[in-house]
Amino acid sequence: MARSGWFKKLQSVLGIAPSFSAVRSKRAGRAYRRIVVLSDIHYPSKTCISGAPYMNKMATKENALHDISHWRDVDLSVFTGDMVQRDGSQAEYATVKAFVRGLRCRKAFIAGNHELLYSKDGAGHFTTAGLFDRILHMKRYTRTFGPLYYMRRLYGYVLIFLSPDVTTGQAAVELSQQQLHWLQQVLTENRDAPTIIFCHAPLAGTALPDAAGVSRPGERDVAQPAQALADILRHQPQVRLWVSGHTHTRPGDPDFMNPVNYFDGRILNVYNGDWDDNEAIYTNSLYLFADRIVIRTYSHKDHCWLPQFDRVVTAVLRKRLAA
Repeated sequence: MARSGWFKKLQSVLGIAPSFSAVRSKRAGRAYRRIVVLSDIHYPSKTCISGAPYMNKMATKENALHDISHWRDVDLSVFTGDMVQRDGSQAEYATVKAFVRGLRCRKAFIAGNHELLYSKDGAGHFTTAGLFDRILHMKRYTRTFGPLYYMRRLYGYVLIFLSPDVTTGQAAVELSQQQLHWLQQVLTENRDAPTIIFCHAPLAGTALPDAAGVSRPGERDVAQPAQALADILRHQPQVRLWVSGHTHTRPGDPDFMNPVNYFDGRILNVYNGDWDDNEAIYTNSLYLFADRIVIRTYSHKDHCWLPQFDRVVTAVLRKRLAA
């Protein structure tokens, strides 16, 4: 066997990622970059189950992670919060850290409410965390997954990652004034690049209103402060997508793909399903081309694409008129 052959086989057996030069060579032949979104994985399980149902749920999630690891064209996998099981304890962080380590590609993370906002009382009951516990959780999160908010560049795109960082308040995702100022500054400095924002909660007004027997995202469950975010985004035409989790919106739900998903008629809020409600796991992939973004949805249960949910968003920015 040639050296390259046995070396590749050894890499596969040991789970070693290919070298950067090999990855760069593979990308050179593609006209796109691919981002896979993993939302609300709640590993091992958010629900209080045990025995065979618990083991089956873990196996289903591990199989979905295995699928993504073997997609050869993935440039980045983004975890949009709620990775931990329930209350963000040290043990939960350690468990999910070991799980996501099994994904063999570049990763990016943002925090959700379950990473930061909950705890257990003296009797072991799930409860809203106080100030001290929230600060402790934020420190635990940054040690495990990195900064709460940051930006990256990929194939001419700007990627912005936002997380809740307010230690008081009732909203599931609330951004501090410091983070809002940072967001506005980054957007202003990168007006000429198509931009995608990842945040655990969706934008206000991008879901249908409540219907009989169906609860839609309320004030607590949209990104806050909603008005401040709206004021920022309305002056940043380069923002093309807002990619969210939290609401566990799955393919087939009326909100998953609907004209109301467009904030201000312009920014598509891409809703993502969770990994915990039943045996079916879905992921959205974002294909970044030079002139467009293609959003596709994959069923890990049936191992197939769902073309009825394909969407295309232009990435071409209008030229600004000279003053």
